[in-house]
Amino acid sequence: MIPSFKKILFSTDLSENSRHAFFFAASAATCYGASLTILHVMEKATSSIEADLEAFLGKQKRKELAKFSENTARIALIGKKRDHEMIRNALEFLCTSKEADNERHSYNLHDAIIKSGKVVEEILMTAKEIGSDLIVIGAHKGLISANVVGTTARGVLKRTRVPVLVVPPPNENE
Repeated sequence: MIPSFKKILFSTDLSENSRHAFFFAASAATCYGASLTILHVMEKATSSIEADLEAFLGKQKRKELAKFSENTARIALIGKKRDHEMIRNALEFLCTSKEADNERHSYNLHDAIIKSGKVVEEILMTAKEIGSDLIVIGAHKGLISANVVGTTARGVLKRTRVPVLVVPPPNENE
């Protein structure tokens, strides 16, 4: 049986590597006619760091800083929604299926979700909540320019039964 994906979860840390991985998630969603959900998880600071910040900034300023971080992440994700139409048009052209009576495949940008918590836990929980059948994550470059499967990708790979696509960073020449 050839696998088919209907609900793809793309997890982003809003880095340039994640932006590169987004195009792979969009491509897969287009080719399979799948819906695409974008997830960004803001890692919660440890309670000791929160207490230090609160002691240094005061309770109100710490809350304002947390809200600012959340709003900044939300704005970045909304920008990805605007790119969605341009990406869809380009990928529909590339993924036209001649065997299916020239029917064009397209994906639905289902949602852009921002959560806070432990990144791996939130990715796994969101994948389960939306019934994801593919998770896409970007890899990072290591200290000596080698690609690295980070702790997030490794944690997701260890604990999920859903296929995971880990996209390496782009070549410096691209």
